[in-house]
Amino acid sequence: MKKVLWFHTTTLISALTLSIFNPSGNWQVQAQTVTSTNKITYVAPRRQEKPGEPTGRRRGGGSRGSCKQYETLTALVPINKIGNKDLVWGQSASQTPTFWFFVPDKLTPKVPVEFVIQDEADNYVYHTKFNPPETQSGIFSLPVQPTKPLVAGKSYRWTFSIYCDPDKPSSAVYVQGSMTQVAINPSWQQQLAAAKTPLEKASFFAEQGVWYDALTSLGESLQNTKQKDPNIASAWIELLKQVDLSQVGTDAIASCCISK
Repeated sequence: MKKVLWFHTTTLISALTLSIFNPSGNWQVQAQTVTSTNKITYVAPRRQEKPGEPTGRRRGGGSRGSCKQYETLTALVPINKIGNKDLVWGQSASQTPTFWFFVPDKLTPKVPVEFVIQDEADNYVYHTKFNPPETQSGIFSLPVQPTKPLVAGKSYRWTFSIYCDPDKPSSAVYVQGSMTQVAINPSWQQQLAAAKTPLEKASFFAEQGVWYDALTSLGESLQNTKQKDPNIASAWIELLKQVDLSQVGTDAIASCCISK
């Protein structure tokens, strides 16, 4: 049975949900052959290189001491080849985007986490820092409601940090990437209205190169549906596989905590 914990924090601007895929859950997402009913293809959009643009960091990297167990922290975002750079980047069509991460070790109230989104002028459009309840390792979602509307055509930089040694903030393990906002035009609206299932919706977004919405359509379905659809599970695994993230996509799903 899923366990749901509730907590409060004064630093949150809006509701935040952490949904953990962890080994203690009661249902496993098993890899299987992808059939015509669950086929999904991510078409990476083209993007021009911007001088001085930070490339991002998909994996937490090496660390020592109390932070070593988090060094494989991973953002579930594609790495795009832009010129000579590898850019951690994807597109979103939602004004309330959801971000997904793999956390390799449990979180506790003694380990603060922080998530920020900044615009192209480095102004904050979202910022929260809080002490989570104890959770298991796994994949979790982080939906946000920015304080300012996201502008189509503009890029936003985000950073997720785990302060595994609160006495040494500089030792925090973090991942960083960027997101470009896209508008849903009338043609897209029509096609999305015709999508009857989360998988059809995810497939549409993936074909249009809208990574964040494609992954979230599948992830939320896995998270919220009691009777797990094996086609959704296979599509989730397949989508992650296409961006070299298959190693983090096979755990069980269980709710962790909701903040109001």
